[in-house]
Amino acid sequence: MKRIPLWIILACALLTAACAKTKPASGPVHKYRIDGEILKTNPADQTATIKHKDIQGWMQAMTMDYPIRTKEDFTKLHAGDHIIGTVYVQDEDFSVGDIHVDGLGGPGPVTDGK
Repeated sequence: MKRIPLWIILACALLTAACAKTKPASGPVHKYRIDGEILKTNPADQTATIKHKDIQGWMQAMTMDYPIRTKEDFTKLHAGDHIIGTVYVQDEDFSVGDIHVDGLGGPGPVTDGK
């Protein structure tokens, strides 16, 4: 059996590490209003599955997992809750914050930070 030279193994390891690095977000932060229902929460990664209406200017109505920006917002959430909040989008990253359960006292329309 032939042995693989150490330099090839190291080169492959460096290439893999370089490809795995994520580029830090650098673009502007865009804000959009989200109106939806919490289907479930996942404390392990502080995400919530939200079935939401159209997010004007960003996404059509759908159900998907969203990272929740703060522990304070996350602890408010329970399956079945109706929420209104803000989706923060920067480059490929997004999260939900400023959450108001049952839509009481929620933020007004938010579109692209304006």
